[in-house]
Amino acid sequence: MPRRALAVLFSLALIAGHARAETPLRWDATGHVVVAAIVDGKGPFDFILDTGADESAVYAWFAKALDLPKGKAGQLSGATGSAPMIASKVDSLTVDGRTLRDIEADTVPDRADGAKIAGVAGVDLMAGRLTVIDFGCKTVALLPLKGAPTDIAGPDAVAVKAGSIRDGKQLTLPVTVNGAPGVAVLDSGAKATAINLKFALAAGVDPLSRAFRDAEPTRGATMVSVASRVGPIGTVRFAGLSRTNVTARVLDLPYLQSAGLADVPAMNMGLDLLAGARLTLDYSARRFWLAPSRCPAAT
Repeated sequence: MPRRALAVLFSLALIAGHARAETPLRWDATGHVVVAAIVDGKGPFDFILDTGADESAVYAWFAKALDLPKGKAGQLSGATGSAPMIASKVDSLTVDGRTLRDIEADTVPDRADGAKIAGVAGVDLMAGRLTVIDFGCKTVALLPLKGAPTDIAGPDAVAVKAGSIRDGKQLTLPVTVNGAPGVAVLDSGAKATAINLKFALAAGVDPLSRAFRDAEPTRGATMVSVASRVGPIGTVRFAGLSRTNVTARVLDLPYLQSAGLADVPAMNMGLDLLAGARLTLDYSARRFWLAPSRCPAAT
């Protein structure tokens, strides 16, 4: 079946005894997880599903292609730094029936890899909804905040009262690396997990060892690049889940400074650790649930 046709179909899933509609996710060639979005009545277009982005955004090429009106000048903040930008006016942005109207979407620079992803679906789309992302089943649902979220999350889910970061909407959770405690920021927009140097040292990880190598520069939304080392960091445990033989980047991401996490062992938790999991988010109450995916064979 053609991808564009698949993107607008709904699949039925049985969650805690209740049938509900879900929208397909897919991993694109860049390694990001993308969801179908409708912009100003046109589409569907591929948008990165990003729990690490406060606001939804469009890439510069896409804003030009749709001739989106320019909005206010502002500052674009990303994991690797900040840069000036001019927002794009969007009449409507819809994902899984959830519509934002009359927004000024961040305009992010075109990707260095040349991939023609249209934009980023951020926390503003998920806020006010119960967001259920099953990375194994490759589905997402933005459900009304009614009923019992625990029933939707499932009996095997571990509840987390999320922490917060300074000047941001992202959710955090306790995490350990080789038994050393730290804090992680949920970031489904990141392909790979990164830990800061303080966390690496606390976990007995030496990024200067022969087990590590220089990685391709890490780039955030602003496309500002930051050097990093990549290698084995050991075992990561969080919210009842355990990941062994984890490979991650070690670098001090600039955003951790503004987030208030620069001086503590910190992690930016990406798709590599979330793969095979089911994540149920309630941003209104700053809580979420994590469990193994209902489709483990699909991961």
